[in-house]
Amino acid sequence: MPHDALEARVRETIRRYGMLARAERVVAAVSGGPDSTALLSVLASLRGELALDIHVAHLNHALRPEAAADAAAVARTAGVYGFGYHETTEDVRAAAAREHRSLEDAARRTRYAFLAGVARNIQAQVIATGHTLDDQAETVLMRLLRGTGPRGLTGIPPVRPHDGLRVIRPLIETSRADITAYLSRHGLEARDDSTNRDVAMLRNRVRVVLLPILEGYNPDVRRALARLAEVVRDELDAVDALSAAEVDAVLHGTNASVRIPPEAFAGLPVALQRRALREAIRRVRGNDAQIAFVHIEEARRGVLSGRPGGVYEAPGGVRIVRRTDAIEVTNAPNGGRGRSSERPADERSGTNG
Repeated sequence: MPHDALEARVRETIRRYGMLARAERVVAAVSGGPDSTALLSVLASLRGELALDIHVAHLNHALRPEAAADAAAVARTAGVYGFGYHETTEDVRAAAAREHRSLEDAARRTRYAFLAGVARNIQAQVIATGHTLDDQAETVLMRLLRGTGPRGLTGIPPVRPHDGLRVIRPLIETSRADITAYLSRHGLEARDDSTNRDVAMLRNRVRVVLLPILEGYNPDVRRALARLAEVVRDELDAVDALSAAEVDAVLHGTNASVRIPPEAFAGLPVALQRRALREAIRRVRGNDAQIAFVHIEEARRGVLSGRPGGVYEAPGGVRIVRRTDAIEVTNAPNGGRGRSSERPADERSGTNG
């Protein structure tokens, strides 16, 4: 049994969300910073009780001069605990330029691809990351600033599937302040990532500039935002469960082409219209990655008000066409970029670029 208060809290988070089963093999994503250092220590404290087989995975993003020293520090820590260690280096800046993504997005994608690769290689079932309550608050606030629907307000899920694996966030209900105190109590040293203070990145501006201002209105604003994410997640889960049959009833066809009767679609409540379009996209694509609230809403309004032949192409290569007898959702031949057209499809040249 863990005796430290933070370890006890994390143990309860793991139990409440069913994050870990006994004797599972876990890949812990460790950067060497405070959050992942605390994550590793907490997992070590639970190793005997849950018979966990823990492996440490570290991705060197090749972004900072001290990155090699960070990797060496993580390797030493893994050795002290007796955990397996896996490391690789990726030029994330080059990947961002090549894929036309932000540096943060490219780093996240590269990191999860690496973690999933390690998990598959060692036949692990779980990837554990060090996301905290503060990360949750920052994510919710960032999405509010960018403009989001209810699903965006759910923030970082405590548990989510990824590539046939399970990604868990044991620290998601633990504040960064509590983590700092925990490291101090246990004499644990963590690496300092100077990029976390670079206010050119939105998340850092939210953390360093905006949240301290909001604390002037509510000193517990971080916990309030995290609580909002939990409440909205529970509400959406309930609505999804209650509406599943009604949504399924209007979706027809195969996974290559889903057709929705316009009259039945128009008769659904607005919230279920959005769910029907999102579910249709999931069926033809296998997922709804890159599909934001604004894409669903633009498509919903378009198919309701547009004349037959109107086309909407969503990100990720999905085409939604308003036909006379159906709203048809298919994969776009050359990939969609999220633009709409009221011209019939046969009058358009090329793709929406």
